[in-house]
Amino acid sequence: MRKTEDAGTLILCVSTLRNLLDAMEQETEGVKAGKDSENVHRMRVASRRIRAAMAIFEDCFPARRFKTWRKEIKNVTRMLGEARDTDVQIYFLEGLKKEQRSPKALPGIDFMLEAKRKIRAELQVPLISALNEMQERGTIEEITSFLDQIKAEVKDDSPIHIRTQGNLILAREKMNKKIRELLEHQPFVHDPQAILEHHAMRIAAKRLRYTMEAFRPLFDDGLAEEIKVVKKVQELLGDLHDCDVWIMYIDSVMKVETKDMRKMRPGIEAIRKDRASRRVSVYKEFVDYWDALMENDFIKKMEDRLQPSTMDASDSSEKIIERIISEPSRSITLIGDVHGNIHALEAILKDAESHGSAIIMNTGDFLGYGAFPEQVVQLVKSKGALSVIGNFDLKVFRVHEKKEKGTESRTSAKSLGFEWAYDNISDDSRGYLRSLPQEIRFQTVRGVILMTHGSPDSLDEHLGPETPKRRLEDIARSAGADIIVTGHSHRPMVRKVKGAVFINAGSVGRQDDGDPRASYAIMRLRPFSVKHYRVEYDTKAAAQGIKDKGLPVEFAEMVLKGRSFDFVSNADTPAKGRNEDEEGRRQKVRAVSRSYLGSDEHTTQVCRLALSLFDCLRQVHGLGTKERFWLESAAWLHDIGWVEGRGGHHKTALRMILEEDDLPFSKKERKIVGCVARYHRKALPSDAHAHFATLNEKDKMKVEKLAALIRVADGLDVAHSGIVRSLECESTSDAIIVRCGVQGDPELEERETMKKGDLIQKVFGRGLHFVWDVAR
Repeated sequence: MRKTEDAGTLILCVSTLRNLLDAMEQETEGVKAGKDSENVHRMRVASRRIRAAMAIFEDCFPARRFKTWRKEIKNVTRMLGEARDTDVQIYFLEGLKKEQRSPKALPGIDFMLEAKRKIRAELQVPLISALNEMQERGTIEEITSFLDQIKAEVKDDSPIHIRTQGNLILAREKMNKKIRELLEHQPFVHDPQAILEHHAMRIAAKRLRYTMEAFRPLFDDGLAEEIKVVKKVQELLGDLHDCDVWIMYIDSVMKVETKDMRKMRPGIEAIRKDRASRRVSVYKEFVDYWDALMENDFIKKMEDRLQPSTMDASDSSEKIIERIISEPSRSITLIGDVHGNIHALEAILKDAESHGSAIIMNTGDFLGYGAFPEQVVQLVKSKGALSVIGNFDLKVFRVHEKKEKGTESRTSAKSLGFEWAYDNISDDSRGYLRSLPQEIRFQTVRGVILMTHGSPDSLDEHLGPETPKRRLEDIARSAGADIIVTGHSHRPMVRKVKGAVFINAGSVGRQDDGDPRASYAIMRLRPFSVKHYRVEYDTKAAAQGIKDKGLPVEFAEMVLKGRSFDFVSNADTPAKGRNEDEEGRRQKVRAVSRSYLGSDEHTTQVCRLALSLFDCLRQVHGLGTKERFWLESAAWLHDIGWVEGRGGHHKTALRMILEEDDLPFSKKERKIVGCVARYHRKALPSDAHAHFATLNEKDKMKVEKLAALIRVADGLDVAHSGIVRSLECESTSDAIIVRCGVQGDPELEERETMKKGDLIQKVFGRGLHFVWDVAR
């Protein structure tokens, strides 16, 4: 069953993938023949683009077949990749041999050339087998047939153009995500030793390029210049990666001490010298090119092309924005977090009309808790509100998708609420919600207005009266907006920081502060003003509706008391069913980890190493059994964010830990464990980060200590190879010495642990040293 019926998206999906599938199929016989390496190259590129396009247009495919089809394509891509990489290495060695002037170097080059040719011949057998298997399964034919079926349904003579609202929103969301993933690696551009980050940046550039290529038809110029630039970045980083692979490979070969190897050494050293020299020149070219792009604001210009005001405003949205821009003295009703409460929504809309306010801006979270989600969506839609989607709305769709795939079988009150909300809205409402962007930005006489559900950085970040000023300052610097309208925190707020005005209208349908009345705000741009209103409504009728629909009684209590779910269910202490012994809690944490990651060896290794560090440094950190369990839990959960992609997966892990109902944590524990998991990579703990900032000083210190340990543990398995077999520590007044028993070359681990040991040195005020005992 498809998740989208948007004709424009279906048309774009069909046109993109049909061409790529044809391109891949055309190369099949040439690859099998093995006479021209370019067949392999072209087929590899086509298969990569197919996988990227399938990920973009996943909602166009039946859930049951999508995973199988993509897995089969991926298997062929992997085999093609190994073959192509070896072809390139052979081509390089053949060229180096022709240019070589030293006779002493020829035996070594010939030795390497023969070895690579042998490897390539061996790779041809499984490559042909993989292609034959794909043909026998009829994978390409199945996908093509499915696409033809879509084309027939939409019809060739359909008047629908691909530049639809849905496609434009999809393009912005997918491309912006890939841009952010690329920029994650920017801090490492000027570090010539950041090999892993440069490799990851190459992959991010490749994925951005393929994503841009999929959406070329939506732009008059086909994004020609942007694609050209990103391709150049990808190629430079690819050349850099090839040099790194050669250098690491040759270093391992040269460790072999035999009589024959001594004869080969001059040639092998010549290869290394060539690659090392090439790496220096390519790295300089890459840095110069990247710096020039940043100086010319290339990324910002590319992002500007994706702004809602220039590319994705629907007819109704455009009209609202035009009214706001052309009539700055008109009042604007700010609402958000209705959460299925039609009684509260009707009351505030009536009150707003009494103040002469007809323009509505809505910060999302239509769904959840309340008994009337369909009525809420349709009323907001009928009023022509300028809306963004909320995190709860998105969670409703995610829970349903997991349920369809058979991976969601939760029975908690919140999970039942997600499922009920999905089942009780129409296809029309689902389509409307899916079409909404995550943010809207436009220029007015008062400056740029940015509306989003959470913060500009994350839909899940609360911005409210309690948010530290420093955090708002950081957002003000990076958001590029003069007025930032948000929801999510359910707390009314107007704060001016660093020239930016932050506005939260509070919640229409689900209060957090003990006042059950509905909350909204009215904003005027000229003269600028914001005023909040609280409106009485029939809370008893809203609560009775919840009970009548068989929803959890806590949802009704939330409406009557004006309190959160955690408050009414006493979530600050372990909830009912969560007072089990430590082993029971541990098993629940592991079960959640495995539901996202499976039996992941890296997770197990990081957990083992983190606990070893904790145990042998007890005298240094002074923490106890409770904190050890928090560390263990964070280790099991630190990588669950990978389910949404590598980019920002540490932040995603924090969000998931805060939301995951099956975790046996109190509200405070969720924050602590989530923060420890979040800080396993990238930035150190800071009050500029919202969730960390809300902890008390004692808990902040615990997070810093535990995060210091998990960072080192993660660094000790940076290659996910499990080479660290044992770990012992000793400490002095000015140093911590970690002795690692390893099986294999710890070069990557040594580099990474010294980088990720920054927090342990800061928190404990001691130097950090590693001793590597390599098993012989």
